[in-house]
Amino acid sequence: MTRQALVYTLGRAGLFVLIALLLWSAAGLLGWNFNGIPLLLGSLLLSSVASVFLLSAQRRQLAETLAAKRDAKTAQIAARRARLEDS
Repeated sequence: MTRQALVYTLGRAGLFVLIALLLWSAAGLLGWNFNGIPLLLGSLLLSSVASVFLLSAQRRQLAETLAAKRDAKTAQIAARRARLEDS
């Protein structure tokens, strides 16, 4: 796993946990019964929306890294094919 993938994944997980804790504590203060599956689904929805805005730089870096790896692999395959065709 690349560093960019690790940073992005940990950012998504951290954002999910932070929002889950905020929702859980807010529900407790307001006296709502907001536990279990509804809490997890609400946290998942809100963290997904928030990550679009908050983690855009990390997502862009990850995409650039993956594109560079793909291009290098494509060039490697093309070079290998050219060597085989010359033989």
